[in-house]
Amino acid sequence: MGLYIVINIIILLALIGLLYFMQKKHMNFTIRVLSALVLGLALGFVLRTVYASNMEIVNQSIVWYNVVGNGYVRLLQMLVMPLIFVSITMALLNIKGNSNNLGKMTMIIIGVLMITTAISALVGFLTAKGFGLDASKLQSLVGDISKGASNYEGRLEEFSSRPVPQQLLDIIPTNPFAALAGMGGSPTLSVVFFAALVGSSALGLRKKKPEVFEFFQKIMQSLHDVVMKIVAFVMRLTPFGVLALMAKFMATSDLNAFAQLGQFLLASYISIIIMLIVHSIILMIFGYNPIKYYTKAFTVLTFAFSSRTSAGTLPLTVSALKDKMGISEGVSNLSASLAVTIGQNGCAGIYPAMVVAMIAPTLGINPLEPAFLIKAVIIIAIGSFGIAGVGGGATNAALITLSALGFPVGLVAILLGIEPLIDMGRTMLNVNDGMVTAAVTGKICKEVDMDKFNSNDNTSSNEAEAM
Repeated sequence: MGLYIVINIIILLALIGLLYFMQKKHMNFTIRVLSALVLGLALGFVLRTVYASNMEIVNQSIVWYNVVGNGYVRLLQMLVMPLIFVSITMALLNIKGNSNNLGKMTMIIIGVLMITTAISALVGFLTAKGFGLDASKLQSLVGDISKGASNYEGRLEEFSSRPVPQQLLDIIPTNPFAALAGMGGSPTLSVVFFAALVGSSALGLRKKKPEVFEFFQKIMQSLHDVVMKIVAFVMRLTPFGVLALMAKFMATSDLNAFAQLGQFLLASYISIIIMLIVHSIILMIFGYNPIKYYTKAFTVLTFAFSSRTSAGTLPLTVSALKDKMGISEGVSNLSASLAVTIGQNGCAGIYPAMVVAMIAPTLGINPLEPAFLIKAVIIIAIGSFGIAGVGGGATNAALITLSALGFPVGLVAILLGIEPLIDMGRTMLNVNDGMVTAAVTGKICKEVDMDKFNSNDNTSSNEAEAM
């Protein structure tokens, strides 16, 4: 290990020490996360500037930074399946009155996710057209749009081999323990299905065998408490993880690619901002104050932006919905869990729509022609189910949509150069859509405490433990 690499590691450790000092001084959790984001960007910029002539030093330093950044993300990913299982099961066990509310709640959640995904796809089409984005203008980056297609033939064949009926069957786990381990076609949805089945079955014993129900409820409550204690511990590490992740992002990202594809990058973020405004309008329609909402959601959205993982953000999302916004545990857990795998506004809505809008003119198709637009939006909305349980959400969603329309897939390879920067905003929008869906469902099902939502308490129970 070279001297410069050691120095870079010491700098990271010093900044971690600073963040730990802020924690000991009981500084606000959100301020610490935001400070980590800024410090990480600054550190990454310094690394790429100082070692511009020898990027190998940067790359070797980042390998060590990954121990902190990727280690934190892996801790969060480790929690996703256990959290989904115990949270949804406990939410069902705590349902009062008619258990048929579960079906109503689920349909509302999926309906809202589908509607917002369709809207986001429409926004993506209109923004791409407004910016005059055309795939033919990017041919100079790779010589020919079709050049990148070979890289995705295998993945395209994989999606084609999993038709919709098979994807629906994949939701039912043949081995629930394998699903909990992340194995199978749609492991997250499989865990949701299994947890719902366990919770509903136990609920059926509440009147017939109350002693069995109470015993099982105590076991699940104990498991739930243990998992939430682990969540609180991992959340305490959030500023350190964000610091390392942002340092890596700034130090290793291809800024030249950002410049070359700047128009697409700008159009993407304009689309994301428009959808955030749409989310705000939806919140107002259902009686929520958007300013109050975003104040309470800020920490969650900041982490989603910096980590680029919707699933990894799940523990923070559920905690904020329950503790800050007063939305019931059942709605919070079910909405957040389903939003990880269904109807992602950024990855499965805006992105594939913009890619299609760019390729269509090269094939002599007007992307805003009503018949084509309606067909594409429907395919995108339905395709958002297809990315469930598959990594690389946005790329996979684009491949599904392009294959369904019979379009070439080479453009996906070109856009990978700016994937990290776009993915930050997309992930934030994905998480926000899940939270807005929970708010809407909570209001419709009367499962929200508006006094808590309107209060000035912006600290969740897990954040309180992290301070």
